[in-house]
Amino acid sequence: MRINYLSEAKADLKDITRHYQALGGKTLAQRIVNSIRQAVTVLADNPLIASAYELAPGLRRLVVAKGAFLVFYRITDHVQVVYIRRAEREPIDETFTA
Repeated sequence: MRINYLSEAKADLKDITRHYQALGGKTLAQRIVNSIRQAVTVLADNPLIASAYELAPGLRRLVVAKGAFLVFYRITDHVQVVYIRRAEREPIDETFTA
């Protein structure tokens, strides 16, 4: 199954990259983003691996990067990565649109 990062998820990855570059440099930022992307690639063969997200019907939540990040996605004819956020941030809910 194909994986598509929606614009919000792409922006999230850019923000994550900038944040970790400022904290520890380019190598750290690349390691974090690569860890997220590698975990997401598993969805191509196993899109149902993550549980449904109870606060936003239609989305699933994949925990990645040793629990540091949550990848929110939906399944259509492909996997749509909607949003990526730090695990400790406020949750998204049913009012979220993408």
